[in-house]
Amino acid sequence: MARLDRTRLDKGIFPFRCEIATRIADLDTYGHINNVVIAGIFQEGRYRLFRTLDLTDNQDVQQVVAGLTIEFAGEMILPDPIQVATGVLDIGRTSFRLGQIATQNGRVGAYAEIVHVMRDQNGQVPIPHEMRAKLGALKIGDSL
Repeated sequence: MARLDRTRLDKGIFPFRCEIATRIADLDTYGHINNVVIAGIFQEGRYRLFRTLDLTDNQDVQQVVAGLTIEFAGEMILPDPIQVATGVLDIGRTSFRLGQIATQNGRVGAYAEIVHVMRDQNGQVPIPHEMRAKLGALKIGDSL
């Protein structure tokens, strides 16, 4: 299994950030935010990005998650919120790849990379031009 490029994510300048509240229901038996919950927190971060920039699905073309990789880097706890940073790593013809980092109190708790594929009822389709332009503006920048 290939590892995520944590250095690129750690040094990246993310175009979108949001804060996700933690809940008592998010805890595992050890009192940490459960790893499965972290996947949902990353999903919430992506959803907020897509809603903010009106990148949600339309009737004819949908974006679906084709791949998801999460690596855990440290524990996260209740009650402090989790900050999720999201940006575009790469854009292909029919798919794009996002990078995300979840931090709490300035410490990295998890990294994620997600591959989204565009499709219609017949299968994969090219990313629509307007969406491609919006995704291009969301690329993770390089820090100096």
